[in-house]
Amino acid sequence: MRSTDYNGLAPGAFEAMVEGERQLAFAPAEYADRLARVRRLMADAGVDMLWITTPEHICWLHGFFASWYKANAPMRYPQCYGTAVHVDHDHVIHFDNPTEMPVLSRVSVCEDAVWFRSRTARDNIPLVMGELAARGWLGGTVAMEKWSYLPNPTVSTMFEGAFAAQGARVVDGSAIVRRARRVKSPAEIAKHEQAARYADIGIETIRRELRPGMTELELFGLVTAQMMKAGSEFPALIPIFNALPVRDGRPVSSGHSMAGRATIEKGQFLCADLCGVHDRYHTNVMRGVYLGDPPAAMVRQYEKAAKVFDLFRSEVRAGMTVGAVNALVREALGGLGLDGAEGWVLGYELGLSLPPDWVGEFYFHYQDDAHLDRVFEANMVTNLESLFNTWLIDTLVYEPDGCRVLSKTPIELMATG
Repeated sequence: MRSTDYNGLAPGAFEAMVEGERQLAFAPAEYADRLARVRRLMADAGVDMLWITTPEHICWLHGFFASWYKANAPMRYPQCYGTAVHVDHDHVIHFDNPTEMPVLSRVSVCEDAVWFRSRTARDNIPLVMGELAARGWLGGTVAMEKWSYLPNPTVSTMFEGAFAAQGARVVDGSAIVRRARRVKSPAEIAKHEQAARYADIGIETIRRELRPGMTELELFGLVTAQMMKAGSEFPALIPIFNALPVRDGRPVSSGHSMAGRATIEKGQFLCADLCGVHDRYHTNVMRGVYLGDPPAAMVRQYEKAAKVFDLFRSEVRAGMTVGAVNALVREALGGLGLDGAEGWVLGYELGLSLPPDWVGEFYFHYQDDAHLDRVFEANMVTNLESLFNTWLIDTLVYEPDGCRVLSKTPIELMATG
């Protein structure tokens, strides 16, 4: 390939990777196994071709990810990229702007790329259709990821109409890759474990550096610098990082607020929701920090909320249903005087994530009254939030013999300054 073939669409010359320069997050065999898993699910769903546009799904499937996806780009320059998977073929076809040639060659196992020669949907969508039709990949049932935020609804409607015009029956295939990603391989678990070490560095930096008079941004910068010095990447979600006043022995709520220029003062409470990130795998760790000697009632509340993690370690294991786990949680909260209290116990699936979110498809809440037959499968990864005016979050791996908490930071209220 030559960047001169794409004059005006590439910023300059494209230099092909030389031997040894590829930066794959996983061995090629891991990606091959993922593709086989997706194709089996496609066959089960009666899908002939899957058009994948969710950035983290594409990254999980063949490694490609970028820093910009044109999610809110000019309307005359819409995002038309995607990866096509066919149930009968053991390779994928990636379609993209030629500016991403060096990225794909460095981080992806995809060997079949088609590069756009225009910035307009008017040209690029027919190019996609023509290429897929020429290879015999159209017709039958085509699934699109209708729950993806990319492309936007206008472009998605254009693609759906174009697939239908090729004679395809178009269905929603959003669940296919979401389901395929749920159970983690040993190599993925190792990424989470490394990400936990980064998160612990962040928490320890707060403990070491927090002083009255600092701004939220100043401390957040120190924490981010130490985590990145160790190797952590940009998280997919901007962390909550706020100093809060304390009223009646509890911090006031901040919602999902970003760090700002507010000064952190003695007697305040720091809420710091961090994610360590390794090869885009996220491990969520959160601890509350009180500046000074915390109120006794706050300490007791944290001791109660922390027992939820003890419960998961000792009683929850792979193979249990959400309904069974919820029953255990409610019983434990009742004994602690927290059942019905303001707050929650819940968890979100974690894994490979790109902005704007780090949570995945699987979700549970101790007050759920539906979908209680869902199963915690072996090698699933979720965070666990025990929030009753208590900012305690960690990340769990579900195993046949129990749950493993990934962070080494004690699950307790921290006090400093």
